[in-house]
Amino acid sequence: MVRNPLFTAHVKHPSSPSGNDSNGSRSRQYVQTVEATIDDLYYNSRSGLRGMFIFLAASAIAFYYNERSLAGSLPSNIMGQLGSTPPVFLINCVFGASTFSSLISIAGRIYYNRKPGKTSTHLWFRVFFYLLYFISGALADYFNVVFISGLVVLGLQHYNVWNYYMRAIDMTTDKCNRINMLNNWLSKK
Repeated sequence: MVRNPLFTAHVKHPSSPSGNDSNGSRSRQYVQTVEATIDDLYYNSRSGLRGMFIFLAASAIAFYYNERSLAGSLPSNIMGQLGSTPPVFLINCVFGASTFSSLISIAGRIYYNRKPGKTSTHLWFRVFFYLLYFISGALADYFNVVFISGLVVLGLQHYNVWNYYMRAIDMTTDKCNRINMLNNWLSKK
């Protein structure tokens, strides 16, 4: 979708004389508010994409540390103070439940046309599992699983965010166009 250049928040509108100055300035002020709203909607529509880029960067870092573990990186006396690492079986259970609930939550919001949840929530859960597998020493075994599930969850979240805000932009643009048509009709009278 190509953005309509008529709707930007940073453009000064010349004051055009009209027969009814108070209505003209009020409608011009409303149009500027709508234009600012459209810019905010465009910014929000990209949050899913920003989340995917951050996840890819975190995945690159996790891939670099793929063959390492926390126990191998820290001295044994510090590891003794930290205690034992979490069992991989428990991490797998939490990971599966988290992925499944994220997919159901996002799919439900898409189906019922609800406002999408925060992309950062899904993002930090996926990154957190890289950290958990690194701590347990199983990152090399489960990197691909976390990576693919993260791409699926964040890809679906991006679609949800993008679709929701593009519909909101279309509705707001239509509203602004109707106001402009009404102003043109009133100015001709």
